[in-house]
Amino acid sequence: MTLPSIILIHGAWLGGWCWRPLQAELMRFGFEPHAPTLTALAERRHLGTANIGLAEHVADILETLPFLDNENIALIGHSYGAVVAAEVAAARPDLVSHLVVLDGFMLQRGQSLFGKHRELRDVFGSLITGEAPEYIQPPDSTFLGLPETADTRKIVERLRPMPLKGFADIAQYDAPVHCGRDYVRFTEFPFFETTAAEAAAEGWRVSEIEAGHMAITTHAEAVAARLNEILTR
Repeated sequence: MTLPSIILIHGAWLGGWCWRPLQAELMRFGFEPHAPTLTALAERRHLGTANIGLAEHVADILETLPFLDNENIALIGHSYGAVVAAEVAAARPDLVSHLVVLDGFMLQRGQSLFGKHRELRDVFGSLITGEAPEYIQPPDSTFLGLPETADTRKIVERLRPMPLKGFADIAQYDAPVHCGRDYVRFTEFPFFETTAAEAAAEGWRVSEIEAGHMAITTHAEAVAARLNEILTR
């Protein structure tokens, strides 16, 4: 069986670095995982990048696909990255064979994250400052559901402001239906319970891992094992 190339798409405030524990586990299964950092998420300060949003992040991944030399690609999107992954899968059904959402958002064409989840503006309210109103500043470890450990401190130090436009931009495509679709919910983070139910109603395979929202770092072995099951089924 030829394994797909994997592109791991991170969520808000994060970068490609957050996937390192999972990349190591996936390589043990023989996968080739790639983890790009989305535009504007690699710098502490963002001057002149107020127009960066969902469309630009989708373009980041679309521009990566041709360099994989593989017409069998699996997109793995976590949190905000799930929306990016779904847009890419819908745009390139000729290359994307599987879409996996890890505890992430789902949109339909014409929806934005702020439009579908109006509560997010209140949730992020304290993270948007007058000095940089175009960005959502990084949250603390409690917000992300991370335990107070040395590894968590490293993660928090590496978080970067998230362009607000990523949550305001509308999706251009409906969720793809011509590739494999799996939704993996991390049960200790209740926010995505409704989204997982929505995925199941739309015909996605839904499974669960008993872990918090950042299971991609705290439970990398379990997440990798689940992805191996999904992609070799």
